[in-house]
Amino acid sequence: MIDVKVNTSRLEAAIAEFATLTRKDISEVYRQQAGILVGHVIAITPPGGKGGEAFTDSGGIGLDAKKRGEAVIAADISRLFPTSKLKHETLVGMVNAGFEFQTGKGHKDIVREIAESPEDLRRIHQFARNPRTGRTRKMKGIGMAITRKAILKQYIRQEMAKVGKLNAGWINAAREMKTASRAVPAWITRHGAGRGGANVTERAGKIGITLFNNEVWFPTGMESRVALAVRRRENGLTKAMEAVIARRAAAAERKMGR
Repeated sequence: MIDVKVNTSRLEAAIAEFATLTRKDISEVYRQQAGILVGHVIAITPPGGKGGEAFTDSGGIGLDAKKRGEAVIAADISRLFPTSKLKHETLVGMVNAGFEFQTGKGHKDIVREIAESPEDLRRIHQFARNPRTGRTRKMKGIGMAITRKAILKQYIRQEMAKVGKLNAGWINAAREMKTASRAVPAWITRHGAGRGGANVTERAGKIGITLFNNEVWFPTGMESRVALAVRRRENGLTKAMEAVIARRAAAAERKMGR
């Protein structure tokens, strides 16, 4: 879990202006915009890029983000585990002698053991992951293992299937805020609702909405990612207001021309 606080004053001002312009209840507009914002936040949560690269035209997350996440996982794991076709007895001797094996990233490192199953790789991989971000740390031989290519591929496929789990931590918030279903694609919903949600409070005519995601691993720089999502919603509201004004002006012209 990570606590992120960003300045939403401009978005709140835009919401108030939009509510006035459209003569809608401001509480209703807050909820509607929060629902859209959840879709933006899902799109900037990894594997969505920090610069908004995964945004679709509607502000959701694109399939390219899934592919990028899978590529990152494959690279992380390949960096940690070199592979070999040599006989087991030969590998045992080389490991005991401190031989340096070349990893998938081109580095050469001493390994400590031979991994004979995806479960062995998972145990070592979990030890190598950064406890906050989940990314693999460079281990300098500590905790690394040599394995077979088929075993490595099997483990990579298993880990790739987890892409979208961090995004799934926003699903409960999306449901509570009635986010459009297109903003939460199947490769995210396959993980279930995750550990998150939304809290809505109303006091003295003011509404407050808190979105939360309690998944374990988060990247650094989430503040800037969420701030980007907020700016996108600000811009979206500005365009929506311009469209309302344009439609009204066009309607007025047609009426005068009759």
